[in-house]
Amino acid sequence: MKTKRGKRGSVTAFSAVLALALLVLGIGFLFIVLYMGAQRETKNATDAGALNIGKKALTDISVPIGFSDNQRCFEDCASDSVDNNNIRDNKITLLRINRVWSKAMLIAINAEAAAADGQAGSGSGNASQAVSGAEEISNSLAAKLKTASNLHDFFNELSQQNSVRMIGVGSSTQVLPGAGWQTSLMDREAESNIELTGSPSDNFYLPPGYSLPGGASTQCTRSPKPDGVGNKYFLKGYVPIQIGGKTIWQVPFKWDNKPMLVASSKFDAEKASTKALEWSNPVPNAFSAEGQALKAGAPGEKALSWVLSNPRKPFKLSAPHSFLKIKVDQPKCHWYFYPVPPFKVEFGAAQNYDFTTPTGMSGTPMPGGGVLCALVTPPSQMVGLDIAGRSLDEVIFSLPNLHVAETKKVEAQMVSRANEMISKPGVVITPAKLHSCLGSALTRAALIAGERNFYMFSKDGETLECLPKIAADALAFTWMPLISGKDADGTEKKIIDDDYMPGGIPPIIPHVPTPVIFCSPTPLLNVSWLLWDKDVYWKPGSGYNGNLGEIRVKRWSEVHTVGVCNPL
Repeated sequence: MKTKRGKRGSVTAFSAVLALALLVLGIGFLFIVLYMGAQRETKNATDAGALNIGKKALTDISVPIGFSDNQRCFEDCASDSVDNNNIRDNKITLLRINRVWSKAMLIAINAEAAAADGQAGSGSGNASQAVSGAEEISNSLAAKLKTASNLHDFFNELSQQNSVRMIGVGSSTQVLPGAGWQTSLMDREAESNIELTGSPSDNFYLPPGYSLPGGASTQCTRSPKPDGVGNKYFLKGYVPIQIGGKTIWQVPFKWDNKPMLVASSKFDAEKASTKALEWSNPVPNAFSAEGQALKAGAPGEKALSWVLSNPRKPFKLSAPHSFLKIKVDQPKCHWYFYPVPPFKVEFGAAQNYDFTTPTGMSGTPMPGGGVLCALVTPPSQMVGLDIAGRSLDEVIFSLPNLHVAETKKVEAQMVSRANEMISKPGVVITPAKLHSCLGSALTRAALIAGERNFYMFSKDGETLECLPKIAADALAFTWMPLISGKDADGTEKKIIDDDYMPGGIPPIIPHVPTPVIFCSPTPLLNVSWLLWDKDVYWKPGSGYNGNLGEIRVKRWSEVHTVGVCNPL
């Protein structure tokens, strides 16, 4: 029979064992809580570091533009601003690399369009050089972005600011070098941050006769589409775009997406090693990072994160530092006679006139200039009514304007090139805007003052200017003086060929020729009339050296005089 003392001893012993067990469980639970908390803190710190990589990799890793011409042509892409006058820093980043590739694409498009018109010149060779330069810059940037050590500081910058107190006082999450640092090519076939001008219905305002290859463009691929993207079109990312046998690339950045963490499964599925891309050395847009929480140098928790980068900044397909040159030839008056109608000859020196006021002119009398005429003396004509006080727009496009199709082609070429100068997304230079620019009072005053060479350009990437060289150099002082002397690399071709119309007031003027012996002037057949004539030439430029093309306008007047006498 057990005593009461024995029973109490058993209870006491059991209580002690139970208390010890509960203490062990409590300590174990505490360690589990601390472990899970430390793991969560380490993951949060690693996520923060990865997100900082997604942000800083866009702007803080760069490669310099080289000194060769095929790279220097991209100096105007070395800016995050759409203002063409903004100072460039000669660096290309992940944010800017699509500007480089898209300008190379524009040069190639211009060259291919010129070749199709039989005006290639050296444009095709320059386009090859531009694509080669873009590839060199792109390869250098890809190498830097794929070098994990270049990203480590971005990771530590933010990961160390995140608390990991459950590891211990003074602990922090830092880079864990190794296989956890990789890159990926995500959002394939999504839009890049290069916006096209207009829409397919207006052929994106590309050179007339040229069409963008199928599959090169896309609308916003986010679903649902965010506000503001509307009907915008973009170049497509991680898709080869073939232009004249040259391959152009873009890095996809979905419109207005923030840098974001992504799942490892999606990241791994789009790695170049998992899913090959035709681009031999692609520029990555996604990065993985591995961090480790340390206490006094001793390793603790580890974590991996995956981030997709995005600059949230669109640019327009453009060649920012570029211009279109417009040259107006010296107007001249030519004098024609008909010794044997309908065959005519020019006699006497052509006479210059200007854009100030109409001028009364008299030609040189031509001996034997008519049928049985000893001398045919043309009457004085008022010359210059078609150009006096006119704007540059009127000089190019106004009467005579009977060659409608050819005039539209000249307009289309100029509108296309004008849009290539504009860097700000959403801004479109329509034909109306082109004519407004060319028709400004400044061009009118400059022509009257004797200026014959004009430059059309955009100083701010948004508006269009047309000014004489000295004014253009002054307004776009950061870049125009360096390129305004460059010639277009295509070959010149006459687009509007001898557009003409009667221009005299009155339209027909009678005169009296001097007859040969035994002859007298024939009534009603001795007349003189004035014609206004116009040629317009187009010399395409690829934009490789900044020159997008040259328009040359030739305006002249012709005085035709017929002399006929009859035998007595």
